[in-house]
Amino acid sequence: MTLPLRPELEGLTPYGAPQLDVAAMLNVNENPYPPPPSVVAAITAAVRQAAGGLNRYPDREFMALRADLARYLALESRVDFLEPKNIWAANGSNEIMLHLHQAFAGPGRKVLSFAPTYSMYPEYSRDTVTDYVTLPRREDFRLDMDAAVAAIADIKPTIVLVASPNNPTGTALGLDEVIALADACAKIPGGSVLVVDEAYAEFRRRGVPSAAT
Repeated sequence: MTLPLRPELEGLTPYGAPQLDVAAMLNVNENPYPPPPSVVAAITAAVRQAAGGLNRYPDREFMALRADLARYLALESRVDFLEPKNIWAANGSNEIMLHLHQAFAGPGRKVLSFAPTYSMYPEYSRDTVTDYVTLPRREDFRLDMDAAVAAIADIKPTIVLVASPNNPTGTALGLDEVIALADACAKIPGGSVLVVDEAYAEFRRRGVPSAAT
């Protein structure tokens, strides 16, 4: 039987990410140390308390979770303006990235990022039939800011996607770099969204600020 597969999906190879058998899998943001017994007990108690309502959907706006995340991120990023309305809760950052591409990318549009970087970035573009364009990083894996600003003006991407700290190089953006990228995006006719992916925020070196600062 022939299935009505979309033509642009024909012949594509599924995404794969082979893993090394190592104790500390930092590439997938895992903590090599198990949670302490007190944390396990607290989670168990919370699940037991919630189990009686599993026949119902939870709050579809996730307000309690968003409030907790706002408090945590305000503390981690050292800012005082984060509220639940500023927080987007989803099934991990991959789902949020896909949502962003569904909203701001798509056929005829471009996403700009900086290689080497997170291997899922081109997959979001592939999933949304978006042109994925990369600019090489410098030898020290930092961004060539002059080239980045020029590329934004030339390519006119609807999304500029940059990880900080970057996966897999660990290099982080300075606030001056974030501002320069944001200013360049603001000059694009029709608009361009700067996405600073801080999935590895807890690995920032001491003194390196969050883009939320």
